[in-house]
Amino acid sequence: MPFISPKVLCRRLGLRPKKSLGQHFLLHPDQARRIVAALELRGSETVVEIGAGLGALTVFLAQTAAQVIALEMDAQLAQGLRSEVLAEAANVKVITQDVLDFDFLGLSRSLGQPLAVIGNLPYQITSPLLFKLIAEKPAISRMVFMVQQEVGQRLLAGPGNKDYGILSVLLQYHTRMARLFTLGPNNFYPPPKVDSLVLRLHPDGAALRADDHAFLAQVVKLAFSQRRKTLKNTLAAQAAELGSTPEQVMTTLEQLAIDPRRRAETLSVDDFVRLSNALKPVREPG
Repeated sequence: MPFISPKVLCRRLGLRPKKSLGQHFLLHPDQARRIVAALELRGSETVVEIGAGLGALTVFLAQTAAQVIALEMDAQLAQGLRSEVLAEAANVKVITQDVLDFDFLGLSRSLGQPLAVIGNLPYQITSPLLFKLIAEKPAISRMVFMVQQEVGQRLLAGPGNKDYGILSVLLQYHTRMARLFTLGPNNFYPPPKVDSLVLRLHPDGAALRADDHAFLAQVVKLAFSQRRKTLKNTLAAQAAELGSTPEQVMTTLEQLAIDPRRRAETLSVDDFVRLSNALKPVREPG
């Protein structure tokens, strides 16, 4: 089951990469092998591959995983994978499905073990997919993703950075992220306009834990709802959405030594956790 050039496969299958689906296929087997190696498979795991495309990663995953669930929502690509690329790979199952509808928790429960997840994430679904994976993180042992540089910068950004926002805070809270390497446009067919970052994520996250993960997300989203405004004009002004009052929010900020004139983008992940934990009892009746 050798690596087949995407240009050759596209000609053979009569396919053209679809811009609407963000299709950019890896050209070089060495880079595909490098990305798969970052998942650090031990041979006994099930891997879910997001956006299998023309099988650049899949052929190497099949060599190192017990089982590969290859998700590909493009029916033509999925059929090409089954007939041309993976016909002899008994441990690979190609599923034509949108990953946003995939049940990671259900699969993990049925197998009795967490899943490894890997993929080249299309820009247009990156944020909703990452939020979905946060929600289903008990099903996941680790993840390796290739994302557009802009998205990677948002995920890794720290307080005070213009890229720091809701996605940064919640991903850094829920996962431990590492930037592995960058791939330039010349590594893909067709070449994208930007570099791509390869990241590894472990779903253990920050040491300081929130009492209520959903409430933490609510606080973060409300604080960033108008990112140029101060906490006084976001959290306090919209305190009712937190089941609180403006006065209670202002008092809580004061107790935590967080200046209400600060903007959300200046707060660390731990700041948001402390704020969430301090505000949560206020909203509970009695």
